[in-house]
Amino acid sequence: MICRAIRRFAVTALAAVAMTAAAPPAHAGCVPWKSAGAIISQNSLVPGNVIYQRVQSKTGGKVISATLCENNGRFVYKMVVLGKKGDVKNLTVDARTGNF
Repeated sequence: MICRAIRRFAVTALAAVAMTAAAPPAHAGCVPWKSAGAIISQNSLVPGNVIYQRVQSKTGGKVISATLCENNGRFVYKMVVLGKKGDVKNLTVDARTGNF
């Protein structure tokens, strides 16, 4: 019982550290996921909720951070995904096609 509680605490602490350490740095031309709605609709990009679900289903992980970035007219979602085993993946998803 105590081992489970300690293990659960350790996994939670590790996930918190991973989320903090893996957050992508703010770059010029990037906006937080929550502020990207107008840019998505103005540029006919794949909606964020579609990308979110696609990434989670294909990776089996949980999206813990996402930004929409633009560089010379190319839009990408930069995402950090926490895997089932605590692994952290940084993904770049094409915002026009949804491919990664």
